[in-house]
Amino acid sequence: MKRNKHQWGIRKIFSLQEEPEKVARGFALGSFIGMLPFPGFQMFISAGLASCFRWNKVAAIAGVFNTNLFTGAFVFAFNFWLGKEILGFESSFTMPEKINLSFARTVISAGREVFLSLLLGGVITGLVAMVGGYYLSLFILNRKQQK
Repeated sequence: MKRNKHQWGIRKIFSLQEEPEKVARGFALGSFIGMLPFPGFQMFISAGLASCFRWNKVAAIAGVFNTNLFTGAFVFAFNFWLGKEILGFESSFTMPEKINLSFARTVISAGREVFLSLLLGGVITGLVAMVGGYYLSLFILNRKQQK
């Protein structure tokens, strides 16, 4: 039976032979970074930071995939709306239907308010994803270790 890459990544995280705390921290970091408006660079940022903190890099990279080809447009649109509402910006910017490497160029050319809105919304949703990802992965890893 063939497995898709997402299933492989999740299985890989929960089969890592490292302290559950380090794996959970790595996954939480990746979950946070995945919400920030840096598609295409999230894996590098996450792996670099995980390396600096000595957390699990594989888990950190897997964590960024909370935003992917299927969820990215929705997540970034929500983050933009949330940040825009909090900052009180008015903008006619519309989120691209596809999130790819040109997304960064689109956001930069749209102006400072668009980037700040995306960043603030991403930090807020990233904190939620980080806390949820940490406790959920730690719970699963500890349960697995007990068996």
